[in-house]
Amino acid sequence: MDRAHAEDFLYHEARLLDAGRWRDWQKLFTDDAIYWVPANKADYDPTQHVSFIYDNMDLLNERLGRLESPVCYSQHPPSTTLHQIGNVTVYESGPDYAKIGSNLALFEFRNNSQRRFYPLQTFPAHCEHHVQLTAGGWKIKFKKVTLLNCDGEIFDLTFLL
Repeated sequence: MDRAHAEDFLYHEARLLDAGRWRDWQKLFTDDAIYWVPANKADYDPTQHVSFIYDNMDLLNERLGRLESPVCYSQHPPSTTLHQIGNVTVYESGPDYAKIGSNLALFEFRNNSQRRFYPLQTFPAHCEHHVQLTAGGWKIKFKKVTLLNCDGEIFDLTFLL
């Protein structure tokens, strides 16, 4: 996988998330994939540290079920997001595997005048994707999103990064 293909893959993932097409986004993952959002920049092992998200596909499926539920009150009104991807680098690449790094600027907006926090939040992050070529195309085997502000106060991460 070269940088142009990596960018196309990450842009496609971002478009799915911004469109709220979570089940289509979930199909980008392998059956044994891990989706990890550490709670601290120095966390190197999710089995030894607290994480915002550390999901295998069963847990991600549960997370999506909660997001789709009409009683997901943390998403009333639902967030609208814009994922901006940049600085894409392919760190390792083989015929059926690649390790990709990128920067993410995620903008989340909720138009609710009763919300006590700012209606627009920004979540800058560094992302690491390990992708694998399968019969169905490139799939995410591992995704890590390290938020720049993970050590600060985070009000709500019920949307997807």
